[in-house]
Amino acid sequence: MNKHSTDAITEDVIRSFVQVSASELHLKTLVEKRDSELDNDLVDFEEISFQEFVENIEDLKEELIRVAAVRRELMLYIYRLHGGVGDKERWCQIKHYGMASITIFEAWQADPKCELLYNHWQELNALFVGSLSRFLGIEITECASCFGDMMKGEDTYETT
Repeated sequence: MNKHSTDAITEDVIRSFVQVSASELHLKTLVEKRDSELDNDLVDFEEISFQEFVENIEDLKEELIRVAAVRRELMLYIYRLHGGVGDKERWCQIKHYGMASITIFEAWQADPKCELLYNHWQELNALFVGSLSRFLGIEITECASCFGDMMKGEDTYETT
């Protein structure tokens, strides 16, 4: 592993799985939207054929399955990278905290003067980092900067 990297590999993979989780959430929303449009007769079948519309939904579902598989692999990778000794029962919690954190961040970006959204983003991020610490079995912290400092030089476990 490259110990001279600016960010530890764990941080990079965490960022990746959180972004993949966000993509997963957006795909889920698209599938629900398309299903709802179909169920409520909101599709103009003069612009798109029924078969093409249904194929679009199936393509979204297939992509959602692939994205979820990648996210699971990344989460398992960082768990194993840290020796697989953490609290694996935090699996879903870190997935949901990660999704919630990025979603509230996007809401804050839409209204950057809203202190409530900013404060919730910070609180959710702290909960995410604390839960992630427990998941990985490392010193427990809710401080993102502290977590990052702990990761530098710590990513030395075997991953195979």
